[in-house]
Amino acid sequence: MIAIVDHLPEVHIPAGVRLYYTGLETKLAPVFGPLDSALVVLPHSIHPTRCVTAFTKGRLAGILALHDQQGSFLEPSYGTMVRHYGQIAGTFRTMLLMLLDHKQPPGDLYLDGIVVDPAMRGQGIGSALLTAFEDLARTNGFATVSLEVIDTNPRACRLYARRGYRKMATHTMGPFSRLFGFRTTFRMTKAVGASLS
Repeated sequence: MIAIVDHLPEVHIPAGVRLYYTGLETKLAPVFGPLDSALVVLPHSIHPTRCVTAFTKGRLAGILALHDQQGSFLEPSYGTMVRHYGQIAGTFRTMLLMLLDHKQPPGDLYLDGIVVDPAMRGQGIGSALLTAFEDLARTNGFATVSLEVIDTNPRACRLYARRGYRKMATHTMGPFSRLFGFRTTFRMTKAVGASLS
């Protein structure tokens, strides 16, 4: 049985940030460094209400981060980055994070990363999180949902396409592609309509 929660409960924050980082390490490691370093910064850099989480038998099984017009799940302050990494490295890492940032158009809810515990894959957790994400958007009056897929993950592209997401834009990382390990991201969007209630 999969239980969906509309936030990351405080008691699960350490497990949540570890799961989120390890699942998205390709994208996050250039910004936050190795796991030990990231785990110092991330618990103070998230908004636990800007995500949807999945639990099985009381254990955190997956997390889907959200980004709306107010901000995103992962949003470290410049001060936090400088305190942890120093002035120069903290400034550089903040700039790298800004490359991954998205300005959200009105009426769109953005999926800013989805991760399922590797030990629990194949149980429908990812699908349950995506359904909850789309339902949350619809219930809160968003007209569309969107996400980005990196060019090195064609399997995810096909999965989202089967769920009704369509490629709308392409973003190139330019000279930073070697640092992040991918050259291009594809913006995919799905109309969900506003809630009738």
